[in-house]
Amino acid sequence: MSQDFKVTLDQTHANWIDSKFVGDKYLIQTYIPEQKAISVDSLPVIFVLDADMSFGLVYDIVRWLRWGREIPYVAIVGISYGTGQKEWWSKRSRDFSESKDVTKQWGDWPLAGGAAKFKNFIEKELFPFIETEYKLKNGSKTIIGLSFGGLFCADVLFSKPELFDNYIILGPALLWNDKEIFKQESLFAKTHQTLNAQVYTAVGALDNDDIKQPWMEFIDQVKSRNYRELTLMTRIIENETHLSMLPAAVTKGLKTVLAGK
Repeated sequence: MSQDFKVTLDQTHANWIDSKFVGDKYLIQTYIPEQKAISVDSLPVIFVLDADMSFGLVYDIVRWLRWGREIPYVAIVGISYGTGQKEWWSKRSRDFSESKDVTKQWGDWPLAGGAAKFKNFIEKELFPFIETEYKLKNGSKTIIGLSFGGLFCADVLFSKPELFDNYIILGPALLWNDKEIFKQESLFAKTHQTLNAQVYTAVGALDNDDIKQPWMEFIDQVKSRNYRELTLMTRIIENETHLSMLPAAVTKGLKTVLAGK
């Protein structure tokens, strides 16, 4: 009789963090490559939202790209809930949105509106944890988010842009709460002429118009500001949907924002 083994991902770790800001706990999944080319404390760090679903995907893409020497060595930090798909689906609406959606464009999300607390968790609890636990502290920081996660990335970009160096914003849910993110960017533009960030953003060509159309409008709005120090790269991924575009977009996004690192 064959022996049953669990599948594990090489060079990965997992730790629970209790957040006083959110009042919840998170399962933090990390990948730290064993290598001698760069000290651990200088590794670029890729932060993955929706890691319950996306950590393995990003892990595999990073390993393949590194195998081909298309990106530098990087560490991955995945933020997950670790309590099953149902709770992940509801809690992400809490953490990735600044407010409740009065229009109910995509239905009712009773937990929505906790993004400010989630940003505090990332800055004041998660960053110190990975610095202490894994010595990840001097490399560039990249965040990847899809859909609600893409909305959160855009929110951070125009509220606390200094948290990350690079933003990979994919299929963002920009219609949320009557295009609230458009108003947030407008307020940001009134007091900022500089936006020091690299942004790669993409949608699938087969995605719904309630994702694609606001995305194109938002890109035009951001481009009209002519922010100094902002590098903005956009792409429509042909023949792909809201979800199927994810592997291609993550691949292209990482190769783009990490070029020359």
